[in-house]
Amino acid sequence: MTRVYVDVEAVAIGGPAANAMLDPAALRSLQFLAEAGHPVFLVAADPPPAQELRAFAADVVAVVPVRPDTAAWYMTTDVDRCQGASAKLRTVLIGAAPLPGSIHRCDAVARDLQTAALEVLAAEAMPPP
Repeated sequence: MTRVYVDVEAVAIGGPAANAMLDPAALRSLQFLAEAGHPVFLVAADPPPAQELRAFAADVVAVVPVRPDTAAWYMTTDVDRCQGASAKLRTVLIGAAPLPGSIHRCDAVARDLQTAALEVLAAEAMPPP
């Protein structure tokens, strides 16, 4: 199945993941992805993510591979992290959409992690011909 990389900040409510609560809907979304067979990789530097969050993760990585060896998704809260990735890495910006007319390189925009997870599941269920 397709690997899914998720910024830890995308699971937090109210700021950086180290100081914020975890969003229950985001946790359920990670669980759905994992149960569907998608290895979920948390993207976090320091401090390490909460144990509750790591329960759904295959691993914790400091950075997303720019050129993954297989197809992958990257869910991020920072539009700048969408740039420079290969075609094998589809990016989803979580949160507010960039301003109209701005240049961004994200493949999709989702209001929250739950919507982003649904995007992945739908794309995997109905691949293009």
